[in-house]
Amino acid sequence: MDVVPVGNVPWQHAPFSAVEENGKIYGRGASDMKAGLVAAVAAMVKLKEQNVPLKGAIRLLATIGEETGAIGARQLTELGYADDLDALIIGEPTGNHLVTSHKGVIWLKLETTGQTAHGSAPQLEVNAIDHMLYFLDMFRKKINLAKYSDHILGVSTASLNVLQGGNSTNVVPDHCLAELDIRTVPELDHTHLIEELQELGRRISKKTKNFHIKIDITNDLPALQTDFNDPFVQLAAKPTTYITGQEQKEIGSPGYTDGSQFSMAKKRFPVILLGPGTGEMAHQPDEYVIIKDYLDSISIYEYIAREFLK
Repeated sequence: MDVVPVGNVPWQHAPFSAVEENGKIYGRGASDMKAGLVAAVAAMVKLKEQNVPLKGAIRLLATIGEETGAIGARQLTELGYADDLDALIIGEPTGNHLVTSHKGVIWLKLETTGQTAHGSAPQLEVNAIDHMLYFLDMFRKKINLAKYSDHILGVSTASLNVLQGGNSTNVVPDHCLAELDIRTVPELDHTHLIEELQELGRRISKKTKNFHIKIDITNDLPALQTDFNDPFVQLAAKPTTYITGQEQKEIGSPGYTDGSQFSMAKKRFPVILLGPGTGEMAHQPDEYVIIKDYLDSISIYEYIAREFLK
């Protein structure tokens, strides 16, 4: 299953050796989220070996490409694998806390084009970087993402994470690329926001000479929201509280998950995030999962399955 690269910072433990040390398993993906995936498998194996009578079936949905738009979950949803589900647990690293909501995401790829000229004669040019910076400035001034908020998830946000333009100090750039990561709450309608962005580009084009911008949406996933009082959530809260000793309360996650795709199935069903590991360890050097938390998650999954399908 997919995982992010090791990165350039040296590790103290070999990233693909699953080193066990001081009650932890070290390795890339140990926390996010191979521990949760294998815990689900282990719980299913235990139920099978014990021949536990279940009124229903348990399905393992192992997805590729969660880190790149949840493309595997989208494929499985389109093929109908989620249409008959009554509930779904996603083994994200939550420290074995129940998480019932997370933000949605829109990734924007923006490209402005201009006209090259010698750096000594900027009056002859159309500077693509200047036009990009102007669009980004107007985006911040005209579109107030912070007005869309949620009592659990907080406010919608935008982060400029890629900005590329120009080839030489003495050449006016004719192309600029920017990529934005927008995280949204349920109140924010994605279609409306995308229309606002397109309209902003059109308005600037009319008022600014030689302004050209292309706006592409490379990722568009809705926020996830499951009622904390849903019977399945309350059922799952009991063993989680008992096994971990931590009282469960309504919390959300700023990052998106496969739940965004599975929530678009033909049938509505509760989705929770629940698994060993922590989000703080995700994508970090010397990523690890605490072995006790991993073993606890197996017991939690097994108990939930027994109770839900008895």
